[in-house]
Amino acid sequence: MSDERKLGSSEAAAIVKNWAESELKKYRFDSRKIEQVKNCYVAWIDLMGAGHLMSVSVNKSANSLARLHMAVDHAARNLPDVETLPINDGVFIFSRTKNNAQYAVRDTLIILAGFFIATDDPQNKFMVRGSIAFGPVYRGEDISKGLSQTKQKEHKKTLERVAFGPPIIQSYMSEHHAPPYGIFIHESARAFAPHGDTPFSITHWLWWQNDNKSSAPKGSPDPSSIKDVLCDDLISYFSWMHSSSIFNAVAKEKIDFWDRSCRQYFRRTGINS
Repeated sequence: MSDERKLGSSEAAAIVKNWAESELKKYRFDSRKIEQVKNCYVAWIDLMGAGHLMSVSVNKSANSLARLHMAVDHAARNLPDVETLPINDGVFIFSRTKNNAQYAVRDTLIILAGFFIATDDPQNKFMVRGSIAFGPVYRGEDISKGLSQTKQKEHKKTLERVAFGPPIIQSYMSEHHAPPYGIFIHESARAFAPHGDTPFSITHWLWWQNDNKSSAPKGSPDPSSIKDVLCDDLISYFSWMHSSSIFNAVAKEKIDFWDRSCRQYFRRTGINS
């Protein structure tokens, strides 16, 4: 009886193995066919506290997420060589040039700062922050080269939504170094730059100091003026968070850290990026 069981188990294993091998052939992918791509800047803009928002209120999370994604879309739509990849509570921004990466990120922050300033009820305010990295990024067209032509057509729409490369994870993982409404610069973007550009020279990019307003939101005030009002509003917001911390699910130590970091970031002057 035990021999029959063993035989039956072996046959089942053989069937499973044959099936697995056929599936592997069906989804054959040859990564050797992927060519080295050019480096680009990757910015990650993140909605802070998205997990808590989603667990507390559908309306509040929808309000914040929709405004974040619309702001990025508006800031990037007319910039050449800029692509975006929304990921639920954040957005990746891709650009092969430093200027366009800066324009897209700066204009996004200007729009979102306006939302923060214009929202009177602190319960409906939301914060964002982000980071920028630099390096090779592979997108759908690059990845599909590892597939047969038939598979390329079959999975074209899916692969178009895929992106991977060191700066993807670098920008995503380093975002927490930025203060609210601030941008942290990963060491990859401080060490390297495309030919003709210079690397960032500071760990935290002062987005309001960019003088070129060619892509600034139409009718917006000077970015430095927006920065000043935003800083005052953030400090008042942190005071409100302290007074209602049990509803915000944020430790008082973290609120204090945000307060200090915003004062240092927004009130520091005379630094070039």
